[in-house]
Amino acid sequence: MSRDLMHGAEVRQLVRDAYRDLPPTTAAVAEQLYSEQELAQVPQCAVDRSLGVANHLRYAGVRPGETVLDLGCGGGIDTVLAARRTGPTGRVLALDFLPEMLRRTARAAAEAGVRNVETLEAEMEAVPLPDDSVDLVISNGVINLSPRKARVLAECARVLRPGGRLCVSDLTTGPDELPPEILTQPAAWAGCVSGALAEDDFVRKLERAGFHSVDIPHRRPLTVDDCALYPLFAAETIQLMRTLLPPVRQQAVAISLVIRAEAGPPPPGPASAS
Repeated sequence: MSRDLMHGAEVRQLVRDAYRDLPPTTAAVAEQLYSEQELAQVPQCAVDRSLGVANHLRYAGVRPGETVLDLGCGGGIDTVLAARRTGPTGRVLALDFLPEMLRRTARAAAEAGVRNVETLEAEMEAVPLPDDSVDLVISNGVINLSPRKARVLAECARVLRPGGRLCVSDLTTGPDELPPEILTQPAAWAGCVSGALAEDDFVRKLERAGFHSVDIPHRRPLTVDDCALYPLFAAETIQLMRTLLPPVRQQAVAISLVIRAEAGPPPPGPASAS
């Protein structure tokens, strides 16, 4: 069954409508994903608009002086943390297609006092950067919002320098489909559940885009109670989950994971003996 349950234009408009006016009420999400030390490094305005699904920055290995592209910067929490880790000699390019999100990220960066953040208004399917210009691509619960995921991953591979890395958090599906009554809810799309790929499909798309050394260092089930923390999920959708899903499935509506990969040709293997 195809997971593209809506046309691309419909998905983009749904995401615009869902994310543009979200209330700043998701500090509980941030507190679930980030340590106290990490949260102390970002302003409250970013903490209050945290919408990620995992903490990929723990596995990204951000290095001083690197150029980092944050796809779907949202409220700015990951952008600010990455900017602190790259230091003043690095750059963080915060991309979003919603001007409201870019303003929120710019405000968070200003309040945090990091001056190495630049905002880019664009779609992640068409990144306005030259080839081989980025060391690391990060993203948190955003790639599943695209109806053209293969295109997004191809763009990531294009802008990364040879040997560059991708480290993203996103949701993947379990072995069983969710009921169509849930999958076709707009809130399920906005919350990345309807657009989620199976884990092996995500890996295949990365490899087809030219990535190698794919690694999944973190997996965690997303429960119905977890979903309820996000204002993206309407109350009606949460109620449908509680009504239609058996108790075991309510403990794993989807799987939150962190996935890493490297760009460019894989390193040569050991020379064979002659």
